[in-house]
Amino acid sequence: MKCTYCGVEMQKRRATREHPYAYRQSGLKSVLLSGIEVFACPKCSVEAPIIPKIAQLHESLADEITHLPRLLRGDEIKFLRKHAAMPAQQFAKLIGVRPEHLSRVENGHTRSFGKNTDRLIRALTLTAKKGKDARTTLLDLADRLDHPAKQPAAFEIAYALKPDKGWQPIDQAA
Repeated sequence: MKCTYCGVEMQKRRATREHPYAYRQSGLKSVLLSGIEVFACPKCSVEAPIIPKIAQLHESLADEITHLPRLLRGDEIKFLRKHAAMPAQQFAKLIGVRPEHLSRVENGHTRSFGKNTDRLIRALTLTAKKGKDARTTLLDLADRLDHPAKQPAAFEIAYALKPDKGWQPIDQAA
């Protein structure tokens, strides 16, 4: 394999625990991989890893991050958000912050969020990964937060138990 930058033949190595590959493409600051092949250019030092089952790796990373016993760092929040395929604008609405603030936190310019927002981020990203329906529901909720429907001052939700149909909403207008 030739280096795409300088055209020199790359050398293959196997990443090990003693000499791991720093997986910076993940967007996370400290992910080290071993057991993969890495092609390295001896002239310009560019490395090209061969990472099999990358979706499974990202799933494992997301699971590991959501179980960290501390507040999430910005790069971890960004990884979780992207892993859950949540656009920044809508994600910011869901966690109750301005998109600019989310960007500052994700890029390390501002300290992480507080404990409650941190928990919400973990819950939202885990929920969004559970399936298309959950992700769609969350994105719809974000859109509705931007344009809430006008509700009457006194709003009630009423249900009636119907023997043949179970619980059914009662139309307030009827």
